[in-house]
Amino acid sequence: MPQDRRPDPLQPLRQGAALFDLSGRVTLFLEGAEAAGFLQGLVTNDVLRLGPGEGCDALFLTPKGKLRATATVLRLPQGLLLDTPPELRSRLPEILRDYLPFHPGVRLSDETGATVVLHLAGPRAGDVAAAAGAPDLPRSPAGHAEAALGGDAVRVVRADRTGEPGWDVRCGPTSFAAVLSRLETHGAVTLPPEALDAARVEAGLPWWGRELGEDVLPDEAGLTRTAVSYTKGCYVGQETVARLRTYGHVNRRLVGLLLDSGASAAPGDEVRAPEGRVGSVTSATLSARLGRSVALAYVRREHAGPGTRLAVAGAAGESPATVTPFPIAG
Repeated sequence: MPQDRRPDPLQPLRQGAALFDLSGRVTLFLEGAEAAGFLQGLVTNDVLRLGPGEGCDALFLTPKGKLRATATVLRLPQGLLLDTPPELRSRLPEILRDYLPFHPGVRLSDETGATVVLHLAGPRAGDVAAAAGAPDLPRSPAGHAEAALGGDAVRVVRADRTGEPGWDVRCGPTSFAAVLSRLETHGAVTLPPEALDAARVEAGLPWWGRELGEDVLPDEAGLTRTAVSYTKGCYVGQETVARLRTYGHVNRRLVGLLLDSGASAAPGDEVRAPEGRVGSVTSATLSARLGRSVALAYVRREHAGPGTRLAVAGAAGESPATVTPFPIAG
């Protein structure tokens, strides 16, 4: 029997339109005739192919192919906008500045203070956006377009942050309150940060500082599907990425775990098989939709197949769990 059929705090996201405040996200801007070529040699995805209104996810790697930073790159007429998590507030500018002396025609600016971000998501997100003044939403991943919500200029960016159809709404700080109010007036419901965390865990979306960090290879976290081009030219860390694709495999995978009824998990808990420890939990939440706890965990490759029975060992002892495909609460 399910352990807890409490009201679902994610109901507005699952059935309507939800808003999340992402004001902490970092916005950097690269401009100059060489900006795209400069970035092309540093990231895993093909930014040279981007036209106006297009974007892509991209990774910055070490020479050994491990993560240094993640970003979404948007092509604008004036240059390239980079959106990155708050945890990389200092690191990503440092990475870029390390290479800028070799590219005097490229200029880097930090636009974080001039930009705030809301995320609008859910099956009715498009209806809400249209009613608020943005009827033509971009549909391709990281596609973006300018719009006006009332008298406020915004940039709407297709983004997957919850497992539901979603768009980032980027605007200036002085427009934030009016944009938020307009979206709420047309039916969006603002949810707290913990709801966003729960939604992305259920969807299997990794976060920097939880699932992503400097000890992670892109393929371990499933990032190669959307953030890596295998046809572009050289970039830092490319040899490892190409070698793993052609000749090898990673030793661990990010998986979803569905815990048995009555069980719970917490970040740092061990994941065990009969022969001993095979991984660790990175994030966990109680899924109101399932009435059971779900978690993200890195486990050894041989135990990462869907349906594999494992155990999560925490403060309360061992709890049975099953490896489950993403989205966990589909």
